[in-house]
Amino acid sequence: MFTLFLIIVCGQFYAAGNPAVNAKTNADRVQFIKSLGLIPDENNVTKKSVLIPFKFSDVYINYNALQNKAGYDLKMYKGEKVTVYTYPVGKIGQGNRDEYYINLMTYKNRIIGGDISSRNFHGEMLPLKRIER
Repeated sequence: MFTLFLIIVCGQFYAAGNPAVNAKTNADRVQFIKSLGLIPDENNVTKKSVLIPFKFSDVYINYNALQNKAGYDLKMYKGEKVTVYTYPVGKIGQGNRDEYYINLMTYKNRIIGGDISSRNFHGEMLPLKRIER
């Protein structure tokens, strides 16, 4: 019985991303970004507030599927106001001509999701996972 409880609790922490990832300061967020193999322009950060809707549209359903690939789940934050920090990270991968940026979604100073996106309008969007250069 205790083992089942432990599996359920651990599964909930995994689904919510790593609850230990502090994002209170710029240094905390930069350290997390570097752990993904990216070099952020730490002096060129933007910050905005976003309300995660109670009812997910197709866009949010697809975006949450991207979050799930990195162990995050935005369903737990429906109706919550979150802060998104955006940092330029330059080019990633060999031969890639696109410039990228990283978006970190935070709630109560913890990273709850985000993405690595091409600045190209029709570019790719990647989960918050380590990038091999």
